[in-house]
Amino acid sequence: MWAYAIIVFSILILGLLLGEWKPSRKKEILYLCISSVILIVFSSIRATNVGIDYFQFYVPFFENVHSGGWGYLISDANTYRSEFGFSLLTYLISFVTGNPFVYAAVIAVFMVGLTALVLYRDCPKPWVGMFIFVAFNFFGNTLSYLRQSLAIAIFLFAIRYIKEKRIVPYMLLVLLAASFHNSLLLMIPIYFLAQIPVNRVSMGVYAGVTVLVLIFSWQLFDLVTQFVYQYYATEQNLYFMNGRDFMTGFVPVLAMVMIIGFKKLLLKQNPRNVVLVNLAMYAGIFFILTWKHFLFQRIGNIFFTAAILYIPELLAALQSTATEEEKEKRFLAGKGSWRNYGYYYGLAAVMVFGLIYYFWFIQQNRINLLPFYTVFQEIQVSALRVQAITTTILNTLVQTFG
Repeated sequence: MWAYAIIVFSILILGLLLGEWKPSRKKEILYLCISSVILIVFSSIRATNVGIDYFQFYVPFFENVHSGGWGYLISDANTYRSEFGFSLLTYLISFVTGNPFVYAAVIAVFMVGLTALVLYRDCPKPWVGMFIFVAFNFFGNTLSYLRQSLAIAIFLFAIRYIKEKRIVPYMLLVLLAASFHNSLLLMIPIYFLAQIPVNRVSMGVYAGVTVLVLIFSWQLFDLVTQFVYQYYATEQNLYFMNGRDFMTGFVPVLAMVMIIGFKKLLLKQNPRNVVLVNLAMYAGIFFILTWKHFLFQRIGNIFFTAAILYIPELLAALQSTATEEEKEKRFLAGKGSWRNYGYYYGLAAVMVFGLIYYFWFIQQNRINLLPFYTVFQEIQVSALRVQAITTTILNTLVQTFG
C-alpha cells in the first residue's frame, strides 16, 4: 500500500505546488512531464504479478508474439486478432525485445503519454485532471486492463472533436481505439448522442431506459449473447453478472449529480460543454447499472475516465465566474464571492473524495494490485527459488550416493 500512497501524494503535492500556486503554462508542462515520468516508471518496474489481467493474459501474449512472430499474429491462435491495433503494437515491441518489463514500459508510455497530451491540450486545469487520473484509479486500471486503457486514452483524445462537431477525425480515432478494444465501437453513436441538450425531457428518457435495463437486464443479456460476446454467458465468466457494492458507483454517480447540478454554469462557460455533461451522465448511469451487474462497469469506465476533463472544467467555470464577479462588483472589498469559495470547496471535495476512493479501491484489491512487488524483488525471489532447488538437488545426490 505504501507504494500507491507515495504515488498519489506525489501527484497531489506536485499539483498544488506547480499547478495551483502561481500557475503558468510552463509550470503546467513541467508538472505533466514530471508526473508522467513518475507514473511510467512506477508502471515499468512493477513485477509481472501486479495486475490480474497483465500477468494472466498480456505477459503470456507478449511472449507468444515474441516467439511466434508474424505467423502467430495472423493465426487463429491469436486471441486478439480482431483487435489488430493492439496485436500490431505488441508485435512491434516484441520485434525489438522479449523483455516483459520493457513491454510494460512502452505500453505505459503510450497510456500515460496520451493522457498527458489530452490534459495539456483540452483540460483547463491539467494538474487536477492528472490527480483524478490517479485518484479515481484510472491509472490503477492501466496496470491490468492494457487493451481497454490504451483504447480509452485514444477515445479521450477524440472528445475534443465531438465538441467541435468534426465527425471525420472523431470516427477515425474511435475506429483506431476499437482496434485496441472492440468495446470502443459503442462510442460511434456517442458522437450524435452527446450533442443532445441535457434537459428534463432527455434526462427523463435516460432515466426510463435505465429503469427498463435494470428490470430486464437478464433478458437483454440472454438476447445479446446469442449473437456476440458469447464468452460472457459461459459458466466461468458469469461472475460478471454479479452486482458491485454501493461504494463502486458512489463517486461516478456523485460526479454526475454535481455536473448536472451545475450544467447551466458549464454551458455558460462554453456551450460545447454539453458534451461533457452528457459523458458525465452516461458514466453515472452505467455505474448505477453496475450495482446490479458488474459487466456494465466495463462500459462505464470509458465514460467515467472523461472525469479528467469534466471535473476540472466545472472547477474552472466556478473559478472564472468568481473572477468576473470580483472585477465587476469588488464584492466585500476583494474578499471574494460565494462562487470563489465554491471553487475551493469543490477542489477540496475532489481531493478528499478522490483520496478516499483511491485507497478504498486499492484495498479492495479486485485487480491484484496488492502486494506491490518490483522487478528487483521478482528477480531476487527467482534467484532464491533457483538456490533452493539447487540445494535440494545437491542434498538428494549426497543422500543417494553418500
